[in-house]
Amino acid sequence: MPFFFGPAPIRRTLPYLTSGQLVFRRRVKIMEVNYNMYWKYWRKDGSHKPHPYDSHVGLREFYFWSVPQIQYMNPEVQILRHLERFPNPFIRCWLDDGRDVLFDCDSKTRHEILDQLNRTLGKTAEILAVERSIAAEENPAIFGYKRQRWCMCAIPGQCPCPGVVMLPKTMRGKYYNFLKEDLEKEEREIVEGGAEPEYEWKCMPFLKMQRKYWKKPEKKT
Repeated sequence: MPFFFGPAPIRRTLPYLTSGQLVFRRRVKIMEVNYNMYWKYWRKDGSHKPHPYDSHVGLREFYFWSVPQIQYMNPEVQILRHLERFPNPFIRCWLDDGRDVLFDCDSKTRHEILDQLNRTLGKTAEILAVERSIAAEENPAIFGYKRQRWCMCAIPGQCPCPGVVMLPKTMRGKYYNFLKEDLEKEEREIVEGGAEPEYEWKCMPFLKMQRKYWKKPEKKT
């Protein structure tokens, strides 16, 4: 499968994405991640090891391993990444009232960065437990398979199912080209005296105008 290609394909699996620990509060709207790729410039000996004084390695690992989980757990939060713009690694979160919160990530591991975000802007375990309990309750507004009601028509005051009670002709696509007044008049006449239906098409003037341009097929001899 195509999502198994690339570096660390486990990051795109559902068990890994659902195991995320950071769930932002509702007031968080944007998260910016700023770091540099110093390892590109310090590998003068040809080795693949990062520079020993690289203070951005923790934030790079955080973006590689933790950001996919954050994106999955917080689909309403926009996540941006800026490279080679600032000398120090940091994260900036924007709130719904226009304020921003800065997190210094200099020389920190990805676990320390995740804990700092979770303690500052993340939902607590009590809030998550209450939300899970509310979501587990049966919502009477939800209907369908394995629900309390199979169809919305089971609620009093709603439109009944067409299979049980036929809809009025004004709500059926079969009579879309007929005027509503003519349909209501025809139904009253059928109920009162049994008259045959006579409809006036909406597109009749257009058809009359176009009929003079029609050509009859010529007979072949």
